[in-house]
Amino acid sequence: MALKASQAATSTAPARTWPGVQARTIAPPRAGVPLRYLGAAPIVVRGPVTGMAYSFAGGRNIQPVDARDLPGLLKKGIFRGGG
Repeated sequence: MALKASQAATSTAPARTWPGVQARTIAPPRAGVPLRYLGAAPIVVRGPVTGMAYSFAGGRNIQPVDARDLPGLLKKGIFRGGG
């Protein structure tokens, strides 16, 4: 039996779940705001809201980060806002 066009666009399969893992919905990225890493050693940090990985190393000590991650990253004490 052939599917109608409206049926083909939707999936009836259940979402996959894992015990102990809670799904969260993340809004689309917001405009990047510059964040300056004050350290010298290369570092990769995860944004506390988006979970995005931000890499800082050598000549790349200023990176644009999602505005929602900025307050949490500034609390670490190794970053300064702005360029």
